[in-house]
Parts: sequence; structure tokens; C-alpha cells
Amino acid sequence: MLKTELRDATERDASTIAALAVQVFLDTYATEGVRPDLAREAFQEYSGEAFAARLADTNRHFVLAERENALQGFAEMARSEAESPVAGLWGAELIRLYVQPRAQRSGIGRALLASAEQAAASAALAALWLTVWEGNARALAFYAHMGYVDAGATTYSFQGNTYGNRVLVKRLPVIATVA
Repeated sequence: MLKTELRDATERDASTIAALAVQVFLDTYATEGVRPDLAREAFQEYSGEAFAARLADTNRHFVLAERENALQGFAEMARSEAESPVAGLWGAELIRLYVQPRAQRSGIGRALLASAEQAAASAALAALWLTVWEGNARALAFYAHMGYVDAGATTYSFQGNTYGNRVLVKRLPVIATVA
């Protein structure tokens, strides 16, 4: 089995992240074919330029999972505490965790999620929260298996359509820092 290497992303990774993101986005959401709204969203939200801007944002952190220098997945999270769409629920936001479809169920998602949890706990944030499309049964099962609980509903809108999402959260042990 090939060894997975985790590393922080740099701005030069933007196009590779974008390509993987489009692949995962369409595999997840275009289950009945690629509609115009999905195509527009994929090329706008997941363009190389969009990821270059996110990578330059000091409030975002990307971790890449690679095997033999080939991108297999990534996690994108906010570096500071944010309120979730569920009132009163604060913590670090896991914005995206995408794993190439062929690499799913190989431990990459688990490693990326553990990295995000570690980063949040190290920043003294008591929870990690995320949103998942309610039609993504694989992701909902994965996060439940990893100890995330459903905290409530929200929606995600793009290209004139609104989709139901679930807000999931995991309470984290805060890592004490030595002064």
C-alpha cells in the first residue's frame, strides 16, 4: 500500500486542488448528469483562480494528502473561530474535505480530518463544525463514524438553487499550551 503524505498547501498548488475539487464536486452532486447550474458552480467556485485566492487568505488553512506526489485529497479550514449556521454553535469551520473518489475508503479522509481536528484543538477551539449536503449519504455516514453529531439544518444556495444541508459538530479536547 502506498504511503500517504500530508503537507500544508502553497499557492502553487491552486490548479491541482481545483482539478481535484471539480472532480469530487461533480462526482458528489451531478448524480443524474451535469446540469448547467452545476457546471457554472464547478467552474466558478472551484477554478484555479478561486483556489489561489483562498490559498492567499491568511484566515484559511489547507492540508493536502498526496501519494507519490499525486494529490489524493485536501482539507480546507478556517484558522479562527466562527459561528456555525446553528445559533450559539462556535468553533473552527471545516470548509471542505475532498478525497478523490478512487482514493475514498483508504484512510485519507480520516487522516485529513484528524489533521483539521488537531489544528483546531491546538488553537484552543473547543469544536470543529462543518456542513454536509443532506443528499451525501457517504459523507454523513463518514462523519457520524468519526464522532460528529448532527446539530441542525441549514441551506446552501448557488446558481439560483437551494440545497438542504446538515450542520455537524464534534467537541474537541483543548490542547493546553505551555507558556
